[in-house]
Amino acid sequence: MGSFALWFEPSGCVTEDFRADVHFNLWDLHSRKTQPPCLDVGIKISAPQGYSKMFLYVPWAIEKGDLRDLGQYLKTTEILCTVFNEDYTVAQDAQSKVLHIEDAAKSPLFDIYCLDIENDVGLQQRYTGTLLSISRPTQFEGSSTTEYYRFRIQTPRFNEMIKCYSPQNLFLQSAVSITEAIDFRFNDYRSLPSSLLEVMRTGKSYEIGKVHFLLITESDVDLLYSSTSPTARELEKETWKKYYNNLSNVNVVAYHWKFKSETKEKLIENCIMFVKTRVHKCNWKTIVLYLLVAGGLAVLFNYISSLLF
Repeated sequence: MGSFALWFEPSGCVTEDFRADVHFNLWDLHSRKTQPPCLDVGIKISAPQGYSKMFLYVPWAIEKGDLRDLGQYLKTTEILCTVFNEDYTVAQDAQSKVLHIEDAAKSPLFDIYCLDIENDVGLQQRYTGTLLSISRPTQFEGSSTTEYYRFRIQTPRFNEMIKCYSPQNLFLQSAVSITEAIDFRFNDYRSLPSSLLEVMRTGKSYEIGKVHFLLITESDVDLLYSSTSPTARELEKETWKKYYNNLSNVNVVAYHWKFKSETKEKLIENCIMFVKTRVHKCNWKTIVLYLLVAGGLAVLFNYISSLLF
């Protein structure tokens, strides 16, 4: 399994290291109507002076058609507060791609930049994956305001991150449930190509303040194992449908893992998540299989009974 990676290209001015918080939301839904798994990526950059471009390495080949800006969905206070699970308000200048986010006391918190995927995002197929790049917007030049970018990547290649295993010891058990193992890695240098590491080391140094990883799946999916304990909450379907259009009518739960720096001496260097879940299958194929097995057993018992009696 490859690793995602984030780094920054320095600008001409020399400043101290800055901090970046990263959010990953993995949508792993199992309805036939849902599309392939997708990953929402949020990048918050505090005291951002000193960088000119950010890079995200995706360990698979992706195209611009696989990307969607999510800043546009955060223009409404309802969705903004739902996504961040905080009491925020949003303001936008006329004809601007920048959303100014404030807390309940009207104190400025950060600015969200709404990306034009075609013109603001660059893609290069390199290092057996894809380099996604975003240049720092001219609107932020000379500003020390915290910046935030959020976008979605949706591709069938993410199925390689979610491995499925069917039980081998019981035929009927494998018909009604499967086990999924999710292996997600961020800045795991052992999983990155050596040539890519050389490029990353020439970038601007930054601290990873927090990494948030959310797994969104149906509420009847059992969480069997995770490397650390998560918190969980059920999502409000009607509100989240406005943010994720393919959300079905089933109840959905978000499992939340958070990693943060403990001290200046003990910073986050990477994030490796391993999660196992059990997914229950209940469809017409399962029902028909059960009926066939039950009918076959009934015929077999009747036949044995006729021989014995």
